[in-house]
Order: sequence, then structure tokens, then C-alpha cells
Amino acid sequence: MELASRIWNLAPFAAMIAVECTDVGVSTISKAALAQGMSKYVSVVYYNALATLILLPYFIFHRKKRAPITLSLLVIFFLLALNGSTGQILFLTAVKLSSPTLSSAMANLIPIFTFLLALITSVVGSIIIALGFTVSCGDK
Repeated sequence: MELASRIWNLAPFAAMIAVECTDVGVSTISKAALAQGMSKYVSVVYYNALATLILLPYFIFHRKKRAPITLSLLVIFFLLALNGSTGQILFLTAVKLSSPTLSSAMANLIPIFTFLLALITSVVGSIIIALGFTVSCGDK
């Protein structure tokens, strides 16, 4: 029983390693496809079609109650898709102009940029100030 719990404790680390390996693999395959002349726009369509095929069975078989689709929800879906597709196009442009190693290294910087952006907008800044106040009050 102890072995099973240790394996489950290692599952997040194994998933993280698998995601990183997949990221490097996608970058390398994308670089090879773009070097052979594939358009970055066609590649984005293939990525999104593959994601749809992977996620569609879950949506069909595991959703019992569906929320109504309103116009505002469709606008939000469109804006999210536009944002994601723009990010993919920028990623593929960067891979085409540089190496897959650089794109994988840059992907690891995303949490840092997210934290700095949150710090600048003072969402995290107010939390740090509150934690500092709590720590200083706890020392007394």
C-alpha cells in the first residue's frame, strides 16, 4: 500500500516531465515541418483540429447538463480562440526564425512573466504586503 501512495505522490512530477518532453517534441516537429514549407496558418488549423478531436469525446459522453449558449458566451469563445490562435502563430513564427531549444526555454519563462505582470498590476503586491504585515505582527 505504501508503494502505491509513493507512486501517486510522484504522478505530478511525471506529468510535468511528460508535458515538457511533449513541448520539446512539438517544437522540433514544428521546426521540421516549417522548414519543409508548411504554412504556419495550416499548422495552427491542424493543432486546433487535433485538440477538438481529443476533447470532443469528453464533451459528448461526460456532460449531462449543458449551459445555454448565449451571444455573449459565443463572443467570449471567439475572443479566447483568437487569442490562442494568435499565440500559436507567434510561437510558430518564433520556431521558424530560431531553434526549438530556444522556444522550449522561452516556454519555461511564462510563469515568471505571469508573476511579474501580476506584481505590476499589484494583485500579488497587495498579497505580499498583507503577508509581510502578518509576519511582522506574528514576530511581536
